[in-house]
Amino acid sequence: MVLYAVSIDSADDSREFETKIAADGRGPIAFPLLSDPGHRVIDAYGLRDPAYAGQEFDGVPYPTVYVIDRTGRVAWVQVNQDYTKRSSNQQIRAALDSLK
Repeated sequence: MVLYAVSIDSADDSREFETKIAADGRGPIAFPLLSDPGHRVIDAYGLRDPAYAGQEFDGVPYPTVYVIDRTGRVAWVQVNQDYTKRSSNQQIRAALDSLK
């Protein structure tokens, strides 16, 4: 299993974020943070949150989780249009377990 995070942050900003997280005593982030500052991937999947249009953080995506099987098929997806609601670890684990 491989986990990735995608954000509109630059690679430098992502590295700074990783350093900050690692310094909080919980340890380093154990997965790659992928940079999409031009939001090409975010837009390709239709995930751009229009609430940020024209603002400093234009291009911010909805919180989204994709579970993709080994053949490249999307096995589960959850898009949360309310940024305060996120997929739970239990939901993600159940989606991953369904791949076995």
